[in-house]
Parts: sequence; structure tokens; C-alpha cells
Amino acid sequence: MIDTDALDIESELRAEIVRLNKVVEALMNRVEHSSTQHYSDFDQFQTTIMLENLVRARTKELDAALRENEKINRALQEAEEKFHRVLDQSLVGITMIIEDRFHYVNPKFAAIFDYPVDELMTMDIMELVSDADEPTVRAAMQKALNQELAKINFVANAVRRNGQMITVEVSVSPAIDIGGKPALIAVLADISERLRSERQVQALHEQLQYQAIHDPLTGLYNRLFLNENLERELLLAERQGYEVSVVMSDLDHFKMINDCYGHQAGDAVLKAFADILKRHARASDLDCRYGGEEFFLVLPDTSLQTASERAESIRLALGAQPIAVADISIHVTASFGVATYPANGLSPVALIGAADKALYLAKDAGRNQVVAAAQPLQ
Repeated sequence: MIDTDALDIESELRAEIVRLNKVVEALMNRVEHSSTQHYSDFDQFQTTIMLENLVRARTKELDAALRENEKINRALQEAEEKFHRVLDQSLVGITMIIEDRFHYVNPKFAAIFDYPVDELMTMDIMELVSDADEPTVRAAMQKALNQELAKINFVANAVRRNGQMITVEVSVSPAIDIGGKPALIAVLADISERLRSERQVQALHEQLQYQAIHDPLTGLYNRLFLNENLERELLLAERQGYEVSVVMSDLDHFKMINDCYGHQAGDAVLKAFADILKRHARASDLDCRYGGEEFFLVLPDTSLQTASERAESIRLALGAQPIAVADISIHVTASFGVATYPANGLSPVALIGAADKALYLAKDAGRNQVVAAAQPLQ
């Protein structure tokens, strides 16, 4: 905006020149009148020259001041034009608010809310703020008016012209005086898309984390997760002095199921057995797909006897649940091997080896049964 003080100075200078010309004209008239009565022609000539020199010098000074003032005005106008070009091309919304109303908005601000600039100039700022976030915005504006902080930043939900809700990040500077009224300058950016992208990235990250430790077919933990957590369970059991039992299971004649009914039927059987394991697992248990048709349970604070009973419950549940595939029902059984820390092994490798050995004993004994690892002699 052009400096009004500069315009006032220019007007005063021009008025001074007009006034001086009138004074000169009056004095000249006065000299001519007086000369007819008291002065000689020489006196009149001398007086006239003196007055003309004084007026010429003063006029020169005033002209120089006018030219300097015009130069300043041009510089101010150019600076203002550059400033407005910067504001108009800004990638963020910029606004000046006086008494809760918009005093200035740049095109980006208008574009964010999809309003014409002229219409925004007639609006109250709270018309753009969601009802839920109005207290937050009012509190931030009051802090700016009170000049409590060097800069106030906050995030709020706002409403576009079509009713669409967006999220904006706002930075407000302390109030400045404009025409005797406190004015707030706010810079605003629409971060809705950024937040959506961040949520998508977060969801993808969580999905990848889930996939990294879960079997994609059954939803059980995978072998990687088992390897990383079994040792932790054994260390915790050592510190707190309780047993940890493990159960390794294997579906009987699974290859025959795939060969006779196809791999889709085999997948259905694997998922059905996984569901049974989930139903029989406690929150503290780890239920894993060990690989292929082998499954693994970790049972913290569980004795060998109790673990064997849990395995037997799972075996009976599987045998009692025919698995429907297309228009046929498949009867499936499984064999189980049970081992316990510390009696059957002090490390994950030793404990898994003991359960695996018990599992093969179950299969060698005719399958569809539970075999516990041998207890060491006392």
C-alpha cells in the first residue's frame, strides 16, 4: 500500500508553492503601489530583484523536495507491487484478520477454501472453522492478540465452500497495530493430503510388520517370530522360576490330502487346524505355523502334564470337525509331541528338538495321538 504520509507531504509541498506564488504576487503589487508614493525606480528594481531571488531559491528547494518525494513514492509503489506479487504467488495461504474478519487474503488462501477473494472479505473467520475446533482457534487468536508468544502454531479442522472438511496447519504472529486496531497475520497450509499419505504409510508399515511375523495363509505367527520369542520366554521363566511347555504338531497324511483333493483342499485343512489352535490358545500362548503342515505352541507357566492335556483337547477337536471342501467332507487327524523347559531342554534348540523327537514317536506309534518327551531320571 502507498504510504499516506508521503502523499500528505507531497500535497503540503505543492500547497506551499501555490502559497508562495500568491505571496510574491501580493508583495509585488504592494511594492508597485508603494513605489509611486515613496520609492525611486531604483529602489523598486532592487526590491523586486531581492524578492524574485528569495522566491526562486525557495521554489527550487520545494521542487527538489517534490522530486525526492515522488522518487520515494515510486520506490514505495514498486516495493508494494513486488510484495503483492510475492504474496499472490505464495504456496501457502496468507491472511490479515482485524476484529475476527478478513482484512486481506492472498489467492492461495482463497483457493484452499474455494471462495472468491471478495466473498471472503465479507466473512467472519469462524465461518471457516469446524465447530469442534472453534475453541482451539479462539484460544490461539487470543494468545496472539495478547502477544503471549513470538509465534503461535496449531492444527485445526476447517470447512471448504462445498462443505468438505480439511485439516490446516496455522502459524499466527503476535498482533500489530493497523489504523489503531490490533491485526493478526496468519500463514496457513492445507495438510489434509499429507495426513492422508502419512496414515497410508502408517497402515502400510503396520501391514508389513504384521506380514513379517505372521503366516499369510493361517494368520498364526511364523517361524521367524517363534525363533525370536522362544528364547525370551525361557529367560523370563528362568528368572521367575516356572516351566514352559511346547507342543509340536503335524497333520497326518497331509500329502495324500493334497494329492487326492488338490492344494485348495490342503489350504482349507491348514486354515481349519489353525482356527482350532487359536480357539485353544490363551492370551499368553504363542501359536505358530512352524512350516508346511507342522504347527507349534508355546505354553508359558505350563507343566508337561497340563500341556499334554491341552494337546489332547486339540487332537479331539480336530477329529470331531470334518472339514468341508466344495461338496465333500474331509476327516483329518494330527500327531503331537510335547516337551517342557527345563526338564527336556534349557535352550530353544534343545526344547524344540525334544518336542520334535516326541512327535516322531507319535507318528511311529500309529499317528493321531499325543506323546510327551521322556522325563530325565531323578
